[in-house]
Amino acid sequence: MRMKGISGRAMRELASVNCAFVGVATMGEIKNCSQLRFGLEEETVGRLRLLDEAARRRLGYRPFSLFTLRFQDVPAWDAVLERRVRDGDPVFAWPDNGSRLHQFLLMALAAFRELAEREPLSASVLFGAPPALVTQMTRVDISALPGIAKTVKPWLSARCATERDWWRWMILKSCVETDECPDRHRGVHASLMRALNLDKARLRGGRLCRRI
Repeated sequence: MRMKGISGRAMRELASVNCAFVGVATMGEIKNCSQLRFGLEEETVGRLRLLDEAARRRLGYRPFSLFTLRFQDVPAWDAVLERRVRDGDPVFAWPDNGSRLHQFLLMALAAFRELAEREPLSASVLFGAPPALVTQMTRVDISALPGIAKTVKPWLSARCATERDWWRWMILKSCVETDECPDRHRGVHASLMRALNLDKARLRGGRLCRRI
């Protein structure tokens, strides 16, 4: 499946990250639900656990990240990124056998950074990050990501975590949909662009997420 606007590659990469987030949110070893379920109610987590692999994959193909790392808080991110760009992190800072949560954070940050370089407007739309943060992320060396992941770990939460009905609806749709990336996603992308003041910008190909 190839897309105009937000590329099919970007959507597939986001889907992988989203599926990884669902996996972390439903880990059996998590004890402190209020802190480590990323704001999700236990009922929602229980519903997520019941999804089979195909349904999880469809849920992952939402037209936005299922999580947030306070991307809208540009001053906080500026402080983190400027320190890491200035000081740097040696390559050996990558953990040999880090926790599954830390591995997810590294995966998410790496995907965000790569997309910021390749499709900056798509990075803004899919991750809900202001353009200024997307631009700054491209200056970060990949060796700095472990340190950044450790710093922003407390910021990780599910998108709209307390909206139980919204999550229930998404989970239900993932069970009944047959298309992993519905054509209607382009309307959601357009709304996200307006929310980020990107409505006058143009993604590659002009229209958002249109099948060809």
